[in-house]
Amino acid sequence: MARLSDQEKQDLLDMAGSVSMTEDFARLRQTNKTLTPMEYLEFLTWASELATESASNRDLPIEARMLI
Repeated sequence: MARLSDQEKQDLLDMAGSVSMTEDFARLRQTNKTLTPMEYLEFLTWASELATESASNRDLPIEARMLI
């Protein structure tokens, strides 16, 4: 997984401290909408398009650290 740049880290910290972002997440928590299985699959399909990282860029799992 790619490391975040200093600018990306600062952007995330700024977003975390944003009043409007806090209000948006609070509003989302209040909706309590349950997705149907089809809506959930549509969401996963949409979200998978955002994941552009190639599997070849990932580190291989090290068995000594696997907690199963």
